[in-house]
Amino acid sequence: MCRHLAYLGPPVALGELLSRPAHSLVRQSWEPRRQRHGTVNADGFGVGWYAEGDPVPGRYRRQGPVWGDQTFADLARVVRSHALLAAVRDATGADPDGEAAAAPFAADQVLFSHNGAVKGWPGSMASLAATLPPAALLR
Repeated sequence: MCRHLAYLGPPVALGELLSRPAHSLVRQSWEPRRQRHGTVNADGFGVGWYAEGDPVPGRYRRQGPVWGDQTFADLARVVRSHALLAAVRDATGADPDGEAAAAPFAADQVLFSHNGAVKGWPGSMASLAATLPPAALLR
C-alpha cells in the first residue's frame, strides 16, 4: 500500500509537510500504522511541486526508501511551494521497480498519483473509454 500526501495552501518548505509533523509521510514510510499489506514503504518515493509562476511541476523521484536519501532531505529543506503531491511506495505483486514506478506522475501541467494497479492496463480501459463521449477522450 502506498501512502500519499497532497497540499494546497500558502507557500511552505516541502520538509515542513513531509518530514516535520509527528506522523509525517517520511515517518509513515518506516513506521506505518494501519497498513494492510507489507511492512514499510521502502520501494520508492517522490514529490512533485509547483513553483511560483511556473505551470509545469518539478519532481524528485527515487527508487528506494525516502529516509536514506540525503539529497531529498536537503531539497525538502529549501524548496517551497503552494501546491505539492508526494508518495511513498510499497510495491505490490509484480509491480515494476525503479524511479519510473514512483509517484507522483506527470502529464504536461498535471501531477497525479494512485494506489495499486489497473489490471490488464491498457487494454482493460477499452470498455470504459467506449462509454465516454468523444469530446472527453480528445481533451
